[in-house]
Amino acid sequence: MSALLPATCARCNGSGWVPTAGDSLRVEPCGCQGDLRRRQRIAASNIPRRYYPNCTFETFYEKNNTVLKSARNRVREFADAWPMTNEGRGLLLIGGCGAGKTHLAVAVLVEIIHSGKSGRVLFCNFQELIQEIQASFDADAAVGKSEILRPLLEADLLVLDELGSVRPSQFVQDIIYYVINSRYNAVRTTIFTTNVPDKADDEGLEHKIGTRSRSRLHEMTELISMRGVDDHRIKNKQTGNII
Repeated sequence: MSALLPATCARCNGSGWVPTAGDSLRVEPCGCQGDLRRRQRIAASNIPRRYYPNCTFETFYEKNNTVLKSARNRVREFADAWPMTNEGRGLLLIGGCGAGKTHLAVAVLVEIIHSGKSGRVLFCNFQELIQEIQASFDADAAVGKSEILRPLLEADLLVLDELGSVRPSQFVQDIIYYVINSRYNAVRTTIFTTNVPDKADDEGLEHKIGTRSRSRLHEMTELISMRGVDDHRIKNKQTGNII
């Protein structure tokens, strides 16, 4: 986190306050404090280095694709409306690998932070979460399951990336349900991304996360389909472009 913090401001000498113009007896917040707060919020949000500062709405390449354009516009509307009074209704972004789901989800967090809007925002990769919880069962683990999950339950806006990316054991489904149900009951907003199709068969989302969890997602999210879009990572490698 320290690497994200700016050097001591020469204007306020690190105090955060400067004399008011025309009245040396009064002080006002230094302009550096806004930048410091943004950097602290970015660090606390747990956005991976791969995605920040690269993933914004401005850097999202629609490729003249109507599906991508529609998805970007709707997610941007969501970010512009934050904090909204919509009973905690979030988004469920469904699409294949490389469609840009994570890019758009992270763009929401970045937009909220950079615009100075309120709320604790957090990014979490679901597979990494499961691995961290499993590691916490070791006798010498520094933190327990409840401590790992607490930030996810308390965040005002949570991005849960790659939902359904872990083999659907009972343990995994229990964790999914606990997080989803806790946020559902607390009316907290969540953005989910997944490349699992929204079907009821053995390859579908309901099978991966459980019937109870999928039922709650119907009420607590708006589904945005990004299916049928080329994998931009493969496309960029083939064309030699970098987005």
